[in-house]
Amino acid sequence: MTKIAPVSYVRAHLPELVAALGKKRRGRVIITRNGTASAVLMSPEELETIEILADKKLMLSLLKAEEDERALRLVEHEDIFK
Repeated sequence: MTKIAPVSYVRAHLPELVAALGKKRRGRVIITRNGTASAVLMSPEELETIEILADKKLMLSLLKAEEDERALRLVEHEDIFK
């Protein structure tokens, strides 16, 4: 759910908007001022996803881990902590 709303509407309906974002886990409200986008209200899950995707080192590490799993290059945690 992406909604576009003026700041006056957001100010008047903030509790409902926050509750709706909390239930959906996805979605955002683009807040406009004088018809121009000026801020975004989003759920914590959405923010976390964006932060993970923006972290190049983490994304490369996740891709390598998936590749290792597909190639069956796995190690049991008991073997690591001996």
